[in-house]
Amino acid sequence: MNKLFILLLLGSCSFLKQAPSLSETAKELPEWVYSPYSSCSEASELCATGEGKNFALADAEARANLASIFEVKVQSEFSSTTTSSTQGFPFQAAVREEVQKSIRESVDQVLETVQIKNHYRKQGLSYALASLDRIKASELLGNRLSKVDHELEIVWDNHQRTNLRRIVKLFMERERLNERYSLVAQGGRDSKVSWQQIIKWRESKPKEEPLLLKVGQAPEWIIEKMSELLSEAGFRLSKSEANKIVVIQVDSIKEFLNVNGFEKYTFTLSLSSIVNGEKKRSLSTSETVTGRTQADALLKVKASFTDYIEQHLSDLQLD
Repeated sequence: MNKLFILLLLGSCSFLKQAPSLSETAKELPEWVYSPYSSCSEASELCATGEGKNFALADAEARANLASIFEVKVQSEFSSTTTSSTQGFPFQAAVREEVQKSIRESVDQVLETVQIKNHYRKQGLSYALASLDRIKASELLGNRLSKVDHELEIVWDNHQRTNLRRIVKLFMERERLNERYSLVAQGGRDSKVSWQQIIKWRESKPKEEPLLLKVGQAPEWIIEKMSELLSEAGFRLSKSEANKIVVIQVDSIKEFLNVNGFEKYTFTLSLSSIVNGEKKRSLSTSETVTGRTQADALLKVKASFTDYIEQHLSDLQLD
């Protein structure tokens, strides 16, 4: 992990914590400089040291080294479950990037609790000992793990093929969270959903089921997102009539905005499903944004609209 990033992220927190002990009178370097756990209890904390021209640099390096140890241990000790859990799905690369971003955010939250326990300075060099409390880290990661497990169990019990990407994403995220939780808590948690169950369930569904995608008016990126998710779920997009139909419509209303050079619009995304000739479900969401043009404003709802589709596609009850 980038040392400068760690310094910027965590350095400000150190002023709020208990001041580290300082030793400048010892004739020799303290033992913790070379052996961090001589001053730490490995059962209750993870520790690392750093050095620099001043305490700020030594603190930053100690924090960065602790973060690096945290990740290296995860990769070396718990990598077996992360290599096989992305095989078999065409969207694995995109999902992996999303999961990595989420994991970084969770780990960054944990690293904010790192404290500097000891300082030592001699002959122009400063040394620092950084400590990560296992209980605090376990609580933070455990809370996030519980939230992901709960969401995974809900979408799994729903058993909609259109939830496939979410199921895979949540499973991968809980596995990586559990790896880090195992490191600080010295023991992980079992999942109620296994990768074998996911694969078996997907293989039990039709490989390709025809579905007609009807578009009233919508930007190309929404059509592409919907087509991608439906195809991943096992639907073959048909150009003729089919027993299952999804209708997409994006409407816009220009709102009043007394600002030169900008326009304000409310965009509404509507989705509906028809199964065997009967209307099944209807969904909609709206966003109000400003932009220099209508096209510019529309791009500003891209993230929220695509996320909405991903989160609510299963509500159309196509299975």
